[in-house]
This record gives sequence, C-alpha cells and structure tokens, in this order.
Amino acid sequence: MSGITRRTVIAGAAALACPSLLWAGDEAETRSYGTDALDIYRAPAPRGAVIYVHGGAWRAGSRKAVDAKPAWFNAMNLDFVSIDYPMLPKTPVTGQIRAVRQAIDWSFAHIAPAERTIVMGHSAGAHLAAMATLTGWEPRPAGVIVNDSGAVDLITLARVNEGHLPFGTASAFKDRAQWGALSPAYNLAKTLPPLLAIWSGARGHGLSMSNFVTVARSRGADVSLFDGSAYRHAEVNRTLGTGKIPDLERAVTGFVTKVLRA
Repeated sequence: MSGITRRTVIAGAAALACPSLLWAGDEAETRSYGTDALDIYRAPAPRGAVIYVHGGAWRAGSRKAVDAKPAWFNAMNLDFVSIDYPMLPKTPVTGQIRAVRQAIDWSFAHIAPAERTIVMGHSAGAHLAAMATLTGWEPRPAGVIVNDSGAVDLITLARVNEGHLPFGTASAFKDRAQWGALSPAYNLAKTLPPLLAIWSGARGHGLSMSNFVTVARSRGADVSLFDGSAYRHAEVNRTLGTGKIPDLERAVTGFVTKVLRA
C-alpha cells in the first residue's frame, strides 16, 4: 500500500465515519515534554511531523481533541503530535507561549527535525503557534499553518468589534497596553518560514488575518491562503480530514507537499 499500513487505512476510515472516535487518543503514545504532556500518533513510514496546538480560548481544550486529523496526516506519512499546555488563569499567555515553544523544541529533538516539521494551531492554538514560531524563535519549522485566529492582530480584531475584543479573547487579553506585544502581526521576525493562513466567517477574523498576512508578506514570507469565510470557526478545524471541505483539505495537502518536498 505504498507505505500505508492496514492499520492506518482502518484508522482513517473510522475517523471519516466518526471523527469523535479519535478523541480518546487510544492509539497515541503519551510523553512529557516538561510539566505538560503530548500525544504522538505514529505514521507507518514517517517523512516528517505535524505538531498540533489545540484551541479553547487560552483556558480550556485538550490535546485529545484531535478529531480525524491524526489518521489523515498519518496517511501522508507524517507523525502527528498533539500537545497540551498550561491554562489561564494559572498561567498567563506569555507562559503559554513559552510552554508551546518547549513542546515544539522537544518534538524537534525527539520526533522530527525542524526542517521536516510543520506546526499547526487552531483558534487560541493558532495564536500561540504563531507567537512560538514566527517571532524570532529558532530553529524555524518547515512551515506553519495558522488556522483561524483573530488574535493574530488583537488591535484590528477590537476595531472590528467596536473597540472591544470578543468575550473569550477579552478574558485572555485584559490589558490593552499589551495587545500589540501579544499580536503576532506586530512581532514577526525578519525571516519567516512558509505560512498557510486560514480564516472562517467569524467576525473580524478575515480582517485580522489579512493584516497579519500583509505584514508577513512584507517580510518576504511565502504565504498561502484559504478563504473559509463561508464556514464556521470550529468547522475549519473539526472537519479537517473528513472530506467535508475538499477545498480546505487540498489547501493543506498542497501546503504540506510544497514545504516538505518529499
């Protein structure tokens, strides 16, 4: 089966039929990367890895919420690594960024090297992934998928919402004076890896992501786009790997092919 085992095929079919089957992480190998844990879903013949940072408004969510993604990426011969990180209110966003980076560095050392790894996050996880990979941290991954976060530009997000951040985001970023410092758009490094920017129809996300992309391109970044404004915020994440949004999956597989080239 060209490197794809019967186990992978069965897992993929099960995920397509019922993505929630992969919530419990029965097939995952759990490891500690510091004070938190990550789950590794092994591909049959890995050529690289995807590190996934879950969402949850910086105060909820779990590494177990992977839906169909592990089997889908495993079928591309990519190990799938889903990480936990400390939550608000115990750990501030700055501490979460450091923890996500610690998990990324652990994965570079133990799963796949930076040049064979793609980092992907959704919602709050997309914000944390962007801050932990695009603002001067080294080494840089092969690519970064920023999946639908208005927090990539908190200032623009607030402008769209009559000067205030949406509820979940507002509770994480209470200090307006820090909005610029904690927005990836205003802190991008001079040299960036290739990016895939995805946005949904959530209010303000398209404009925030557009400004983020404009700044990234001004740094010379190779940025691919997926306009998911016809879809809901959760939809552009939970359906990935199920075949329900074929254009989105083509955008992701095309990006993977481009940045890994093998």
